[in-house]
Amino acid sequence: MKYLIPAAFGLLLLASCESKKEKSEELKSDSADVATALNNTTCPDGVYVKYAHAYNNYIIANQGYILESHIDFVKAVKRHESEEKVIGLYDIMIDETKMSIDSVGKLCAFNGNVTYKDAAIELFTFYQGVWEDYKPLLNIKDKKEKAKLLEKLKLRFKEKHSKREKELEDKFVAAHTSFANEYKLHTRLTHLHAKLDSLLHIK
Repeated sequence: MKYLIPAAFGLLLLASCESKKEKSEELKSDSADVATALNNTTCPDGVYVKYAHAYNNYIIANQGYILESHIDFVKAVKRHESEEKVIGLYDIMIDETKMSIDSVGKLCAFNGNVTYKDAAIELFTFYQGVWEDYKPLLNIKDKKEKAKLLEKLKLRFKEKHSKREKELEDKFVAAHTSFANEYKLHTRLTHLHAKLDSLLHIK
């Protein structure tokens, strides 16, 4: 029997960006595309990323850390792993989410623009709040009781989070698309997107 992951990310598009010509490190310095794809904004004690495609991939990578930890946690719950392992993976998911929020938060603006960065932080913070709903699962040992709670969580996620999730995902994708278009980047699906496509239903 297949089981739909009871969480956000169902419609999430993951993509990384590359230069439409070559990797930016390999482009000639007199290229107009390179000039427009360079970040001229630095910030004290912040993380400066020079190239547009690297800036985008920095954000997507942090999103990936969150999603990977979420997948690991849900799989452990579904497979009735030990209480110790489930709690450990939950803690990892919490930590990864916080670290990703902090990491993206430290990014310097890209040529003064923080729209993409802010949309990512808002979405990641949403994830962080959603994880609280998983807490009742952590100490349940009985398989039947756990299965019933998972079914309840599916409905709860749909009723409580789906509308807000879509709003934030749409905002994030729009910011990502705008950034890619502005700096002449093209998107491609990441390995994680393909992995999620096959893991949306866990046997």
